[in-house]
Amino acid sequence: MEHTKDNLNEQIHRGRRKKLRTRFLDNGLATFNEYEVLEFALGFCIPRQDTNPAAHSLINKFGSLQAVIDAKPADLAKAFGIGEQSAVFLHFLKQFTTYLAQQTVNRAKIQTPEQAIEYLAPLLRTYTVEQFVLVCLGTGGKVKKVYHITNHELDMVHINVREIISVVTANKTAQVVLAHNHLNDDPSPSVEDMQLTRRLYTTFQNLGIKFLDHIIIAGENDYSFHCSGLLDTLKN
Repeated sequence: MEHTKDNLNEQIHRGRRKKLRTRFLDNGLATFNEYEVLEFALGFCIPRQDTNPAAHSLINKFGSLQAVIDAKPADLAKAFGIGEQSAVFLHFLKQFTTYLAQQTVNRAKIQTPEQAIEYLAPLLRTYTVEQFVLVCLGTGGKVKKVYHITNHELDMVHINVREIISVVTANKTAQVVLAHNHLNDDPSPSVEDMQLTRRLYTTFQNLGIKFLDHIIIAGENDYSFHCSGLLDTLKN
């Protein structure tokens, strides 16, 4: 039987997909580079087609795998002709990661600053805009509500104290943890962070709600107002 060029290409491509799938099943994504991760992902929604060129084109165009996943579906759909279905799937992967991180937090009990960092860091590291998180806790530290305030201008989160009071009151909150992310790798609190923390600490104290901590996540780094002693300084 004569093999055409298209048949040979399809056989080569099937072999590559099988190798990627085997590597994934054996080791997860640990041995993949970012091009291979994207190629593997696109394979779930682009059948019978070599997705390696599309993966390279997308990452080269947007700059990184993270930037591809963060891109708007409409922009992805236009790039390299991957189409709407693939663009929606990539957007879904981003939302799915955040959703799973949120579910982990919702099942948690937070009783110490260390536990707050452990559960909130994975969630906040999924965001590429500055995100403020208010965690409402019951008396035993059980998470009752995780409330988000996002600023899409990518710099400062503007906090509405009345809105926060409404949330903690509605959820019969006994304790709170605050957290937000910095878009660089420096978790050190700014003057604005300290002013906000002092203001909210006073607000919660007047409501009879314990202020457990304010956590800042920046890349792989973190900062705890409680563990640093800054929270005690601000109280005074």
